[in-house]
Parts: sequence; C-alpha cells; structure tokens
Amino acid sequence: MRFYKICALIGTLIILLDIGFSWMRIQSFENSVTEVFESMVTNQMEIEGLQQELAHIEKALEQGAVISDTADEVNVDGIKYTAYEIERLKNEQANIALYLQEKQLALVGLSGEKKHVMNEVRILFLVSLIFLVIGTLLAAFGYLAWSFKVELFEDRRKAPR
Repeated sequence: MRFYKICALIGTLIILLDIGFSWMRIQSFENSVTEVFESMVTNQMEIEGLQQELAHIEKALEQGAVISDTADEVNVDGIKYTAYEIERLKNEQANIALYLQEKQLALVGLSGEKKHVMNEVRILFLVSLIFLVIGTLLAAFGYLAWSFKVELFEDRRKAPR
C-alpha cells in the first residue's frame, strides 16, 4: 500500500472516531449539566423561601417583643400568633438559620461542580478540534495525493509510446 492511502484511511478514521467520542461525551455532559443546574435552581429557590421565612419570623418576634404582656395574640401579616407560638418561633429561627447555611454551602459546592463540568466541556472542545484538524489534514492530503497518482497513471496510459 502507498503512504497516501494510509494517510487517507487514518485521517478518515480519526475524523469518525472524534465525532463518535465527542457525541458520547456530550451526552454524558448533558446529563450532568442538567442535574447540576436543576439542583442549583432548586437550592436557590429554597434559600429564597428560607430567607422570606426568617424575615417573617423576625418581624413576628419584633412585634411580639413590642406588644405588652396583656395582649394574648400578635398579628403579623394577617397571621395571629399566641405567646406560646412566639416562643416556638424563637426556637424555629435558629433551626431555619442553620438549614439556610447548609443550603448555601450546598449551593457553593454545586457552583464548584458546575465549573468542573464547564472545564471538561472546554477540554473536550479543544481536544476534539485538534483531532478534527489533524484528521482533516491527513485525509485531505491522502485523498488529494491518491487522486493525483491516479491522474498521473491515467495520463501515462494515454500517452503515446
């Protein structure tokens, strides 16, 4: 076999393998990206809800402290709280603040995972581009040389002896 035929075959094989490998990696990235972004959105929504809940509890505790002991109930945003419920809200406030910190730490962890996935995508793109260029150059050289050799052979056959 001639060198140009080997170049054409190897170039074509590199291109096909690169496309297949990239397709498989993109599908796996798609699953992990979907999982990470869904988790980030869910955690962000939970954090916002917890922050609103903490703001409401702080408001209830402030109004409960301002109201004298003679009042049996405190009305905060249309919700009535008894003195017992105000005490429970004090305990609940610490639990919610701790849970909020856990969610914020989880969000930071997911941000790191998102950066990791994005770096993998960049690396895949660069490696795929390099192999695609190498395969294209090899294949183009091989097929052009092959075509040129065939044309030379045909020209020699048609030339007078």
